Amino acid sequence: MGNKEFLPVRKKEMEHVLGRRKNTLIFACSGLSNTGKLTMQAASALAFRRPDIYRAAAAHKGIDAVEDAASEGFRILALDGCTDRCATKKLDEKGLKADIYMMVTELGIEKTRPSDIKSEYIEKIIRAIKDA
Repeated sequence: MGNKEFLPVRKKEMEHVLGRRKNTLIFACSGLSNTGKLTMQAASALAFRRPDIYRAAAAHKGIDAVEDAASEGFRILALDGCTDRCATKKLDEKGLKADIYMMVTELGIEKTRPSDIKSEYIEKIIRAIKDA
């Protein structure tokens, strides 16, 4: 009884979520500063929590993940840590454009020392990505 009633409700929830927006590839800076590290940590955490909606790819690993995701109909979110714009520059090098651009320092997180990684920063970035 429980499973048969639960599955249609869950299916309807998923259709609502998937119908609302495309799946998203988060192409993260992954630089050496705190803001660069935060991009990849937030992207990875969100992809782990919601693998049905999000994927994460590190800019330093290359552009192949972006090309694959774009061919699958994903929207691309370039997540830069700071004004160096590492993720955006990688896209530009290949002539690709993101659907959404986001910069961690524009969320009020200051670029400081590499060890300045706080869970509240990661959650703030995740909220911003979800709202994008």
